[in-house]
Amino acid sequence: MTTTRIHKTALAITFLITLTGVASADTKVKSRQTSGGQTYENTSYIKGKRQRSEMNNGQMIVVQQCDLRRNIQIMPQAQAYIIQPYDGAANTSSPNTPSASSQPTATTKGGVVTSTVTTKDTGERKQMFGYTARHIITTMETESSPEACSQTKSKMQIDGWYIDAEFALQCDSGVAYRPYTPPQSGGCQDRYVTKQVGTAKKGYPVWEKTTMFDPSGVESFSTINEVVEFSQATLDPSLFDVPAGYREVQDFASAFSAAPPQANTETTATTTPETKPEPKPEQKPEPKPKSDPVKKINRALRWP
Repeated sequence: MTTTRIHKTALAITFLITLTGVASADTKVKSRQTSGGQTYENTSYIKGKRQRSEMNNGQMIVVQQCDLRRNIQIMPQAQAYIIQPYDGAANTSSPNTPSASSQPTATTKGGVVTSTVTTKDTGERKQMFGYTARHIITTMETESSPEACSQTKSKMQIDGWYIDAEFALQCDSGVAYRPYTPPQSGGCQDRYVTKQVGTAKKGYPVWEKTTMFDPSGVESFSTINEVVEFSQATLDPSLFDVPAGYREVQDFASAFSAAPPQANTETTATTTPETKPEPKPEQKPEPKPKSDPVKKINRALRWP
């Protein structure tokens, strides 16, 4: 899984979570994600005011902790996680650069990065999983002013169907959508502004198509997420917290650039060729017992 693909997946997850909220019951939701001609099985686990979403067959995990007003993006491959507080200024120009603690640098006022989020209810309705689903389209456009330190121009659209499920709960994140931007250096600081247009009620997503566009307006990436099954489950509270032994990082680049090396599972026995004694002429070798293939394949999947 490349870094670019991870960024795209995490970006889509962040937008969906920020806009759809969390759910509040012990519920297991199986969904299917289709992107770039490939299909992945995703699973969400919902307990109280927390939700665990496993994307791309568990390569990216997002835990929503509505009670603590934060999201946690977990990267099992790097054994790292990122905390995104709802009321924090994760992507604003706060003095958290490494140079601020080592060498004082002159602060240069940059420009304005404006994000416009438009939510529109098309008025269409249809039955899905025994619920009446609403058709809502959300568009997010981000553009920098000419004098901004970070120059960006992007657009993303979420075309989805949403239901009022009994386990669904709107988690008031209290933070507006902001695009991911790398930490700024050189003392240049931008100001981020978010505009909300429309008040359409969303709910729990049962089908969503997320499309991203390049600066010229051409579609560059799209993914479809659709629910295939709802079920009840008894869930362990540890699924909705930071895994033991994982380290906190500030962004995806630092997570994978400083990923801990994988342990070498090879033993000296694998490097030393095994020598078999030659059978004596007057003695026939005893037949080897047959292995039981059922014991080899009778294993269940476990949580990492």
